[in-house]
Amino acid sequence: MDDRHILKLQALMHKVGIRSFSELARSSKTSERTIRKLRSGGINTLRWQTLANISSTLHLTINELTEIFGTPSSSTPERQQLDILRQEYQLLHQQCQQQRATLQAEFQYQSLQALESFLTYFPAAKAAAAQNPDFPASKLIPLVQSIDRLIAQWGVTVIGEIGAEVAYDPRWHQLIAGNATPDDVVTIRYVGYRQGDKLIFRAKVGN
Repeated sequence: MDDRHILKLQALMHKVGIRSFSELARSSKTSERTIRKLRSGGINTLRWQTLANISSTLHLTINELTEIFGTPSSSTPERQQLDILRQEYQLLHQQCQQQRATLQAEFQYQSLQALESFLTYFPAAKAAAAQNPDFPASKLIPLVQSIDRLIAQWGVTVIGEIGAEVAYDPRWHQLIAGNATPDDVVTIRYVGYRQGDKLIFRAKVGN
């Protein structure tokens, strides 16, 4: 048994309020035999999931745990395998983070597509309600403020403002009344939306 590892482990346990090795085994969902391996310098024989459980319980990363309890000999087959597993874990973690971001962006985009009718026509009703407090739609405004906050959190930008006169741009505007060529003055009838540089749907305009 390596006294240095025991003292290191006891110090780490003390920081997180764990009072015994058996309590550490229970908290990390491992066995006391596994904890004995860690205390005796046998960290290179432990599986990745076991290392993940112990490091999480001690509020450490796997890298920090292996640095503290690893052996000086870094050329052993066990250490090499541990390094490979660590690299694979980091790669999988990065891939999962990227996939999560991609799925979240796709979910947001599909959700906004599903809300097209509401997002297109409600701003017109809201503008009418603002001009006429007796307009029945005014009672709906507080109910949809959460949607405004949601799309703002998603980085969604409104294209145009109801009643605004703007230069016609086919990239962002859909002509629904009259005729217009690029840069002609048109009036925003219904707003559009985009997320960054990605068009969700165009603002509807006329002249």
